[in-house]
Amino acid sequence: MNEQRGQALPLAIIALAIGSLVVAPFLGYAGTDLIGSRVYGEAIKEQSAADAGIEHAVWSLVNGDLAGQLSQPGDEMTYQLDETINGLNVNITVTANATGGTAGEITDTVIDTLEFDTANGYEPSMINITGDIYAIAYRGPGSDGFLKTITIDGEGEIGNSTIDTLEFDGSAGYEPFVIHITGDVYAIAYRGPGNDGFLKTVTINTNGGIGNSAIDTLEFDGSEGYEPSIIYVSGNVYAIAYRGAGNDGFLKTVYIDADGHIGNPAIDMLEFDNSNGYAPFLINVAGDTYAIAYRGTGAAGFTKTVTIADDGNIAGAVIDSATFDSPGYEPCIINVSGDMFAIVYRGPDNDGFLETISITSDGDIGAVADALQLDTSSYDPVIISVTDGICAIAYRGPGSDGFVKTAGINATGGAATYEIQAAAGGTMIRAVVSIDNGVATIISWQVE
Repeated sequence: MNEQRGQALPLAIIALAIGSLVVAPFLGYAGTDLIGSRVYGEAIKEQSAADAGIEHAVWSLVNGDLAGQLSQPGDEMTYQLDETINGLNVNITVTANATGGTAGEITDTVIDTLEFDTANGYEPSMINITGDIYAIAYRGPGSDGFLKTITIDGEGEIGNSTIDTLEFDGSAGYEPFVIHITGDVYAIAYRGPGNDGFLKTVTINTNGGIGNSAIDTLEFDGSEGYEPSIIYVSGNVYAIAYRGAGNDGFLKTVYIDADGHIGNPAIDMLEFDNSNGYAPFLINVAGDTYAIAYRGTGAAGFTKTVTIADDGNIAGAVIDSATFDSPGYEPCIINVSGDMFAIVYRGPDNDGFLETISITSDGDIGAVADALQLDTSSYDPVIISVTDGICAIAYRGPGSDGFVKTAGINATGGAATYEIQAAAGGTMIRAVVSIDNGVATIISWQVE
């Protein structure tokens, strides 16, 4: 026992030596790990806050008005979230790389304006002649029927003066509607003397020069022929929608040959609304499917679809019907692209409105896609396509003067891409997102 007493001291010294070698590094590692944990925690808080910034920007592009403020590639918007995230301010920058948008979205405000008649410009109807040359038929001074030609270029810029003028009816020229027949021959349907429905053919050359007299005339309704709208069907067959006896809505088919001579009598007829059919506007949808926009019962704006065969025979029933606004005075409808159509009309408070809707080739009518208020006083508006994505609207505005405005419509939609940067503390997240018809897809996401 006594012999073993001296062995304890060397063992204690060895244990102390080993402890000094192990404990110091362990304590140093433990301190570094605690510091790293705090740094890691801060990084997680910053990244989480920056993530929230990216998500806010994506939501604003899809559901808010942020995309509307970034209408052109290169447009940029910087803002800060109203509230802190994890105690951090979040700063966001969104840049438009490529703008697409939703089909039917009205993308531009008014581009240009021309006052084509400084006295009276009632019930204008407009058509493209060729290139930058356009014609406007309207009821002017003395309620006579006038036809004028103007220029509108591919960017929506309107010439400062008219090219030529014809007074096509010196007695009465209410609610005229002009269409192209063939070559230099054009037809104007309108309500003339005695409120009867008239159809006249005239000539307009490619320079905008108008012939001095009508080619032929047909009184297509000897009782009442209010607000006629005429459209080409097939061969020498044309269809006219109008408000007739009892304010009912009527549809008739007629014959016009290539030289402008008009057949008599009408081919076929359909009463598409036996209650109210004010200011009908007729357009081809696809094949033998046609749409009529008009003001119906209760002053509501209606769209109906019908069938017209190539030989002029009209099916006896309406395919589909929908209301686009109430009230919906003097509607005019055109095709934008595919199933997308645009309607311009005088709506609530007599303001001018432009709306987009979808109509399938089978005649099924969809809901309103988008809307734009054009002016605070817009009577008898009419719309035509100038180029892809740009339309021109003629109407009677303040002081009963005649105006033309140009605006943009996103015809087909497509994907828009944006780069989003969100910074919180010392962390930056950079993301690229694609938005196509309201659906967001993350293309890339990088933490910096």
